[in-house]
Order: sequence, then C-alpha cells, then structure tokens
Amino acid sequence: MKTTQPQMILVAVLVCLFAVGMAGLLNFFKYRSYAERMLNERLAVTGSAIENAIQSSMALGLQFSDLGTLPGTLERERATDDLILSIEVFDIEGKPLYSTDRLRATRNVPTAWLDAARNAKGNDWFVRGGTDSASGVAIKNNFGLPIGYLALRYSEEQVSDSHSAMARELALSTAAVFVAAASLASLALLAVMRHLSRNLEAIEAALCSADPVRPSALVHNGPFGRALRQFFERVRGAEAEIALLRRDLESGVGR
Repeated sequence: MKTTQPQMILVAVLVCLFAVGMAGLLNFFKYRSYAERMLNERLAVTGSAIENAIQSSMALGLQFSDLGTLPGTLERERATDDLILSIEVFDIEGKPLYSTDRLRATRNVPTAWLDAARNAKGNDWFVRGGTDSASGVAIKNNFGLPIGYLALRYSEEQVSDSHSAMARELALSTAAVFVAAASLASLALLAVMRHLSRNLEAIEAALCSADPVRPSALVHNGPFGRALRQFFERVRGAEAEIALLRRDLESGVGR
C-alpha cells in the first residue's frame, strides 16, 4: 500500500491539472469572445452616431463632399475613445474625403477596407490587420444607395495587449487554484489510504492469528469494519455447517 501512494498522488495531481487547466482555457476563450463582441458593438455605436450626423447634414441640402462641420464631429468622436486611432470617410472608389489623420488623408484607403465595405453590401464591416484594423459602416443617400463609407481605425496591438494581460491574470489565478486543489486532493487521498492501510493490516493480523475467523480480532469501525465482521461471521457459520455435515457423514458410515 505504501509503495502505491506516490503513484496515486501523482494521478490525483494530474487529474487536478487537467481539470483546472481546461477550466482556465475555457474562461480565457470565453473572455476573448466577449471582449471582441463588445469591441465590435462599441465601434459600431460610434460609427452609427457619426453616420446619423452625416445624414442630418445631408438632409439640409449639403453635398457629401462639402460638410464643413464633419471634421469637427470626427475629432470629437475620436477623442471620446482612446482605442480609436483615426476616423476616415471615403467614397465608393476608395478616395479619402475626411480624416482625423492628416497623413492618411492624402492617400487612398487600404484595399482590404474597400473590399470589405463593398462585400458587406450596406451592412457593418470589420477588417483586422494590425494598425489598419477598422470597423466601418456604409453611408447612404435618401434612396438607400451607398455614397461612401465610414471607417474607425483602431490598434489591434492594443487589443492583443489587453488579451495578453487578461491571460496572465487567468494563468496566475489558475495556478493558485491548481496548487490548492492538488494539495487538498493529495491530503484527502493520503487520509483515505492511511485508513485503508490500517484496515488491511488488521485483516492480515486476523488471518495470521490462531483464530482467523474471530470477529473480535478486528477492531474496526465504519462500513468497512461492519462488512468485514459480517463476512467472518458468515465464514464461521459456514464452517459450523460443514462440521455438522461431516459428523453426520461419519456417523452414517459407522453404521
């Protein structure tokens, strides 16, 4: 029994490692899925607010390329969220019209943005590509036809850093839970095996004694001790019946 204790404890530790590790991984993937969904919704709300402002200005008879108040609106919306690197408005051909980044205002938007905007067919679109990651919406005229697109560029590295920070916190928490669970499981297993070892030693002593079927030789409590005493009582009863049968057989042969 003593030689098997390290092996049993190793099995218990491995089971705790698997259970706690899987729980930690599931929690991380669940967090990442929730964080990505919240990010998309967060950027979509900002994009919808800017789109409504553009629609209101166009309803006054202004041309899409002549919205004088739009640059100020874009700057205010960008300042409300540190995640947003720039806000850009471009036409259906990819030509920039408005941008909070002066350097990007002089060059065409990335091809991935234009392809994603066209493939979305008027719905919200998302592109993940490092510093060119963006969330966008289509800007439509009064007839529901797209006349341009709005893109909110954000840093994928910042999002990845937040995921990494959460992963480290979950790893530390998971490690602490694993140590606690493995320690408790090992202590509980040692207690059970110690109790079982005492029972086995008592059985061995009883079997090696002059009267192996004597129940009083077993001083055990609990279900195991009661079951063992019942077993020995049945063995003693069986031996008594065998002795009676043998005596009857001997008496019959003598006659």
